Amino acid sequence: MGFDEKLEQLDEMLARLEEGKLSLDEALSTFERGVTLVKESRELLDKAEQRVTLLTKDGEEIPFTHPQDHV
Repeated sequence: MGFDEKLEQLDEMLARLEEGKLSLDEALSTFERGVTLVKESRELLDKAEQRVTLLTKDGEEIPFTHPQDHV
């Protein structure tokens, strides 16, 4: 799932939570999934930022591998 899809899901989850019609279990589950999506989205943004930094550093593309990719 891409960044845009994650944001769309987060918007939908927030709308459901704000309605106040979810049971406690549903609200907690939705919140937990939202936290996961936020973390995943942040990781995508971090990777994109690092790639842009590497691409613009000397005007040439430098392949970037995230440190977590080597774990």
